[in-house]
Amino acid sequence: MNNLAYLFENLPEVELVSDEEREQKDIDWKNSRPGNLEGYDCEVCLNRGYVYMLGNTSKTCECMKTRRSLKLITASGLEPLMKRYTFDSFTTGVKWQAAIKAAALDFLKDDAACFFAILGQTGAGKTHICTAMAADYLRKHIPVYYMLWLSDIKKLRATVTEGEIHEKEIKRLQTIEVLYLDDLFKCKRGFQPSDADVRLAFEIINARYNAQRTTLISSEFTINELKQIDPATAGRIKELCGSYMLNIERNESRNYRWI
Repeated sequence: MNNLAYLFENLPEVELVSDEEREQKDIDWKNSRPGNLEGYDCEVCLNRGYVYMLGNTSKTCECMKTRRSLKLITASGLEPLMKRYTFDSFTTGVKWQAAIKAAALDFLKDDAACFFAILGQTGAGKTHICTAMAADYLRKHIPVYYMLWLSDIKKLRATVTEGEIHEKEIKRLQTIEVLYLDDLFKCKRGFQPSDADVRLAFEIINARYNAQRTTLISSEFTINELKQIDPATAGRIKELCGSYMLNIERNESRNYRWI
């Protein structure tokens, strides 16, 4: 036997690999490479945000929904409150508290509802219940903005002379999918809201009224007191809230901060 024949007879067996198997190996290698997305650690895409598939394609990883929700929570300004103010932690030991929680849960299930207002007694859980509601929207990947009236209205007033910047901020409040307006018209003790504040409130609420955009409102003023401040704003709130306007009677027994 010559040397050439000997070599052919002793060649190692070669494992035949199909094109599909070769492509799968390439995909597995690509899917093993980590990405650089932050804020959430995903074991599926390794923080790339997508997963490679056969056919030279890719699909968005399910973790992107979670990442979007986390961004929405941060952008909403509610992150510090959401850990404390949940439906589970809302006290329902007496009938009026149970009624608040029931109304909030009904509102979230009512596709026709757009305005929810809880007004009156301080310390009755107004911020608590509205925060729990806002968190429900955020978990559904719906953008929410938390507007704390006393501080945010100062920022708005400060931009009045800045034209385009002011209009952009007002537009954001008018068009965000869900606006949570906390402590409407709250001001320093002994003072009523200024005419400028009333105009800004009307500008925001009227636009949301016309578009019937979801709006959650809390205030220490009752609806009749809001009417005295500005009948136009109060009227729009009352009309679109319907049965979802809760007036909490002023009574220190309903101030759970002191109970």
